Amino acid sequence: MKHPNKLLIWATIIGQAFLSDTFASPKKWNTAYSNDFKQYDIGDEEPEGLLILEGDFSVAETNENKYLGLPGEPLDNFGFLFGPRISGDLAVQCQFLSEKKGRRMPTFSIGMGGVTGFRLKVNPSYRKLQLLREDDVVTEVPFQWQSGKWLTLRLQRQQLGDGKKWRISAKVWHGKDEPRDWNILHDSDAKESAGKCSAWAAPYSSRMICFDDLKILSNLLNSPFTPRKNSQ
Repeated sequence: MKHPNKLLIWATIIGQAFLSDTFASPKKWNTAYSNDFKQYDIGDEEPEGLLILEGDFSVAETNENKYLGLPGEPLDNFGFLFGPRISGDLAVQCQFLSEKKGRRMPTFSIGMGGVTGFRLKVNPSYRKLQLLREDDVVTEVPFQWQSGKWLTLRLQRQQLGDGKKWRISAKVWHGKDEPRDWNILHDSDAKESAGKCSAWAAPYSSRMICFDDLKILSNLLNSPFTPRKNSQ
């Protein structure tokens, strides 16, 4: 056959577009909530805008960088809710840092829509990035976590043109350079969950887990919420 199959070429082009921000980003994201913990005292257990569900979280500092810290013990899954409830298109983002100990490794998760919504989980022991709905794995892809390096998780939902489905997009990356492409894209006809966003981690390696740079983004014109230090 002298000429390449045109259908194959178009399928490749469409596939590349599908994994790019062209499909997975709205015209404009507005910051509805952000928190980098710089405004809090070390040891503060109640940063504004957070609702601790389980875990002894407190503000800590390393190399002049403040973050929310979770102790390495006990070995269980701990988390908190943060920011306002937002309907419609939504993106949530959080940075995590921890270390492995031997073959033991932590896990990290962010979620939207409360306990019944979607959750993005990094499971280093299985070398997987998983998208969950409640506790069920919807889909998963290979992912290699790097111990001792900051890791950013981003999860977002967008209503598709027909108004009957959502596109769930997820990506993770180490360091400061955000990749263009998404690790996971999933279309869902599940009803929108109205709960808050959340962040979770399990210190299975007995090492502290750090949370930083919480963000909630929306394409609604809401006034941004910037937490401030509580007055005494």
